[in-house]
Amino acid sequence: MLGLRYFVCGGCETVYADVEMPPWCANCDDDPIVEIGPENQALNYFTGR
Repeated sequence: MLGLRYFVCGGCETVYADVEMPPWCANCDDDPIVEIGPENQALNYFTGR
């Protein structure tokens, strides 16, 4: 089973949880999507840091 990875859009800060990086943001059509590192995924996702 593949684990979920967390990504954030640099344009609108939408967070995605998926097994692969989305090619662009479905919310604002921006493309600087970056992966939130495993050491702080839960902290960033749940606290908005």
